[in-house]
Amino acid sequence: MSSPPLPEDTPAPETTPSASDSDTSTMTAPSHQLPQINVQTDSGTNIDLIYVIISLLNNPVFTNVIVSVLTPVLTQSLSVGIKDTVDTAIRETLKSLEDKIEAQSARIDKNEQGLAALSEENDDLRSKLKAAESKLEEFDCQLEELEQYGRRNTLRFHNVAVTDSDNTDADVVKICKEKLGVEISADDICRSHPVGRPNRHDKSQVICRFRNWKIKNRIYRQKKLLKGDSCRIFITEDLTRYRQRIIEEANKAKRAGKVFSYWTNDGRIFTKTSERGSKLLIHSIDDLHYYAPPNG
Repeated sequence: MSSPPLPEDTPAPETTPSASDSDTSTMTAPSHQLPQINVQTDSGTNIDLIYVIISLLNNPVFTNVIVSVLTPVLTQSLSVGIKDTVDTAIRETLKSLEDKIEAQSARIDKNEQGLAALSEENDDLRSKLKAAESKLEEFDCQLEELEQYGRRNTLRFHNVAVTDSDNTDADVVKICKEKLGVEISADDICRSHPVGRPNRHDKSQVICRFRNWKIKNRIYRQKKLLKGDSCRIFITEDLTRYRQRIIEEANKAKRAGKVFSYWTNDGRIFTKTSERGSKLLIHSIDDLHYYAPPNG
């Protein structure tokens, strides 16, 4: 029977004598430099285990059997090892993510608390600002009322042919006597003067402060007599700038047919939305727009 084949790089072994040739005969290992492990069989034959092992490893049948036996064992062992390694890595990764999420959540909570505090502070500031604006508006109204009160003895005469800009008192006295039927003298006038430049007809506006409210009111009540005047003279009360704006808006509303009439009395502004409508006191432009919406 021939010996099993050896690896390609292994020299062919020497012929092993049979046990019958000599009592001292042995089974020898290949001639390459490998250690020898000799064992003796029951029959007295010496066998080199290295040779036997190499022969078995070079036998495809043996290696196939070994592979078929070891593969499931190694696969299971490796699977368990890999699974443990993967599980450990996943747990460590999840723990790291959980720590990061908790830290991020803590920062978010802190930021939300800060935002809530800022929002509360902002609301408080808005409330204070609104209160301050309301107070300022109240002060503005009071100041405007005081300013109008300071004008209560003053009238404006429009389209006056001024004869002497340094002596408009005489022009006012003449208008009151000849056109209004009110007897006054220059002593009833504290001061008068032209306002602005003459118009294209060389007519001026004259502002006149009377000595007291009674004289001013007596003249103002007669202003209706100037309707249709040939010189187109008319009289208005001396209003603050804000009340002049209300009058301008009322004039627009009248031209648009949204109010029937408007007038002033002692600095207060009134309007009627229809001929038989109630007399309405207007304190502001918003009041006027409530009764006569500009875009309605």
